[in-house]
Amino acid sequence: MKYLLIISFFISSYVFAQKKEYTISRVNTPPIIDGNIKDGIWKSIPFTGNFIQYTPENGKPIAEKFNTQWKAVYDNQAVYFAVFMMDPNPDSIMTQLRKRDAVSGSNNDEIKIRINPYMDGQTDFVFSLSPQGVQQDEKSSSEYNEINWDMVWFSETSVDAEGWYAEFKIPYSALRFPKQKVQDWSFNVLRHIRRYRETFSWNTIDLTNDNISSQAGIIRGFEDIEPPLRLSFFPYISSYATHYENEIDFSLNGGMDLKYGINESFTLDMTLIPDFGQVGFDNQVLNLSPFEVQYNEKRSFFTEGTELFSKSGLFYSRRISDQLINASKVTGKTKNNLGIGVLNAVTNETDDKPLSNYNIVTLDQSLKNNSYLSLTNTNVYRQNKDYANVTGLNTAIKNKENSLQTRGSIKLSQKKESEDKTVGFASYAEVAKISGNFQYYISNNIESDTYDHNDMGFLYNNNEFSNYAGISYTISEPTKYLVDFDAYLKTSYKQLYNPLLFVSWEIDAKQVSTFKNYLTWGLSTQLNLKEKNDYFESRTTIDDVFKVSESYTVRTFFSSDYRKRIALDVSFGGGEAPLYNENTHFFRLSPRIRVNDKFFMYYVFSTETVENESGYITTNNDKPIFSKRNKQFFTNVISGQYVLNTKMSFDFKFRHHWEQVKNYSFHELDENGYLAYSDYNENKDVNFNAWNIDLNFNYWFAPGSELSIVWKNAILTQSDQVLSYYNDNLEALLNNPQENSLSLRLRYYLDYSYFKKK
Repeated sequence: MKYLLIISFFISSYVFAQKKEYTISRVNTPPIIDGNIKDGIWKSIPFTGNFIQYTPENGKPIAEKFNTQWKAVYDNQAVYFAVFMMDPNPDSIMTQLRKRDAVSGSNNDEIKIRINPYMDGQTDFVFSLSPQGVQQDEKSSSEYNEINWDMVWFSETSVDAEGWYAEFKIPYSALRFPKQKVQDWSFNVLRHIRRYRETFSWNTIDLTNDNISSQAGIIRGFEDIEPPLRLSFFPYISSYATHYENEIDFSLNGGMDLKYGINESFTLDMTLIPDFGQVGFDNQVLNLSPFEVQYNEKRSFFTEGTELFSKSGLFYSRRISDQLINASKVTGKTKNNLGIGVLNAVTNETDDKPLSNYNIVTLDQSLKNNSYLSLTNTNVYRQNKDYANVTGLNTAIKNKENSLQTRGSIKLSQKKESEDKTVGFASYAEVAKISGNFQYYISNNIESDTYDHNDMGFLYNNNEFSNYAGISYTISEPTKYLVDFDAYLKTSYKQLYNPLLFVSWEIDAKQVSTFKNYLTWGLSTQLNLKEKNDYFESRTTIDDVFKVSESYTVRTFFSSDYRKRIALDVSFGGGEAPLYNENTHFFRLSPRIRVNDKFFMYYVFSTETVENESGYITTNNDKPIFSKRNKQFFTNVISGQYVLNTKMSFDFKFRHHWEQVKNYSFHELDENGYLAYSDYNENKDVNFNAWNIDLNFNYWFAPGSELSIVWKNAILTQSDQVLSYYNDNLEALLNNPQENSLSLRLRYYLDYSYFKKK
């Protein structure tokens, strides 16, 4: 038996290590992209196949009845792919219609091709199709998926009695590749069969290795392909009508985005007089902490093609305000796999900031075994001559098998405000096992008390000396009862950097199990093993330390099978902190309804109640005042999407977040950081409401061109009058002034190469 296991191990290692190869053919007459791959040039091109299951039974050959094959050709303008996906029951193919870039994770089958012309195991260009012909494109690596990366490419699909077919035309303008006479590309094809929740790949992918790019096959034989002149314009015109407090304002805006291929590898993106008025609302909450709330970026210029800048952890694009005058970025990679990124943005003067110039430069060198060395500099210069400059060096070194990794970084910040100048540093070091069922890591993070990258990045707090360790275990092969299983245990021990004082010792644990009926169950806990010293809550100096209780929190959740027309997510839990008898209870309910293949909606109800919470409330006579309080929030979200076809869709989102804080006693801090009596008695209760409605219509009337109509409704209030009942609060909220806006935006895609042909 022992010898059989050894032989099985070596066979498995060989299967996962080998790379399939495909030799591509050049054609003079390109195929017509119509979803029919049985005619024209395709008849003379051979298929390749032999797909292997990626999930859930990793390494298992695909069943013959789902045989999947693909072929490819190229010419001077593009590379073309044809894929045939056999299915014995074509009527059972799942075909939910979704908006563009929403294919993955929805209830439809999917075919996905991943291309990496640099073969560096770092970043893939990914193009996906659903059976209905919905497109999705993204940049993908083991560290991120940039779904907002949008290119213009062409595709068609069809279905017949044998299965379904997909045809792709990927223009060279949508890719970046080195300028070489003969070149090979990393490549893989993945097919997802939704009704069985099975995914298959052409080249075998080891499920326990997160780096999918490094496990691709190879397309050989590209010769004399010339990168085209990549020059495109996106002019736009938009109009707004805004109603607030019986006043109506009208505005008309115009501007343009430009995309220019400097050479075969580098692209210049510019936006002149940008318009972000149709960007979706933030999920605003009441912030009682000493740190700001971090919100997601939703502006397309800062979500597309910025992965290189984000690698260092120094770039938070929301720092660049909506008062943007212009912005430009240059990104690309040399033939020696040196990634280069440069971004500049200029913002107008606002109430709290002068005119500002933002810059970031990144050099990212790919190394052997999918390792890298990255250098990033950010600097902000303001009209009043204040500045901030941060430089960071990051690296990740992996072994040949991509199973072990060492990561590290060192960062230096320099800042001038008025006449004050500060210099600080930060460092990070990690050793980890990153593949296999059993993985682990150990790391250290240091941020000096003068380190600050918040002018262009996001940092909750500095002055930190922390150590982390964690282990995880994954069952990637289905068992008698489980499809998969993941569990981890993490611990952190935090101190101040200066002086070296204890902050906290925490343990986090979590497990997620998916059963054979695709019910997913999760259980997590967080433990604070010692009283925490919070040196930031008092908003003064570290001399005013605030003692936080030992505590525990437990959460469990259940998620039903999303393939069903009605699915349900439920989570609940609670915790206790004995020092001041604090206890917490929370609950979340979210049903999902797929009415038909065009109409989908979900509802979220979330609530949390905290009794006897203690925290900072105000400052009185230069002393921090704390309170004991009861806190509660209710959040209701209704979201829906109706997709008419692959070009037109409506989507709707309503969110109401109601949060209230009721103080019942006020306190100062004693010399040890515990709550002591205070005679402060002003009303500092809080009743907070954030109400938002977004209704959008999108029409992709031509490749890269879009017409959008957006209606927004918003109310944001905060008072010291706490209302006990939801209906009373809602009635009072709706009596406040509401901001209503209706906007129309037309954006058109103009490709220089198209006009050149004319």
